[in-house]
Amino acid sequence: MAALGFGLSAVFIKAAMSSVSVKTATVISLLSSMAVTMIFAFVLHSEEIMSLAPIAFLWFILAGLITFLGGRLLNFQAINLVGASKASAVVSSTPLFAAILAVIFLNETVNLMLGMGTMMIVTGIALVVMQE
Repeated sequence: MAALGFGLSAVFIKAAMSSVSVKTATVISLLSSMAVTMIFAFVLHSEEIMSLAPIAFLWFILAGLITFLGGRLLNFQAINLVGASKASAVVSSTPLFAAILAVIFLNETVNLMLGMGTMMIVTGIALVVMQE
């Protein structure tokens, strides 16, 4: 369902950006996502949210700035430039970067399955990007 949701999102974004700029689309998307997410979060988990340590809030704020603001803006720009299907394929490289960063910052180890999966991701992205 998550993959279907992300796929639909890319198509909707491409359709919507025919009449607005990438920055405007990003702001509208961020505001609507924030409103819905905050409502659900506080209705379902208000006690847990209020008990978070201040450092946890800082990490969540940093993650939000990187993913929601930076990631969404760049994703929308990519959709605008190369289309929904190619941009979505490149965004699907997330596990590759997560694996690299987990090894660097969390001292996770690379095993055979992770190595093979990473190579498949790189190969798939290369095939999609190189097609005309």
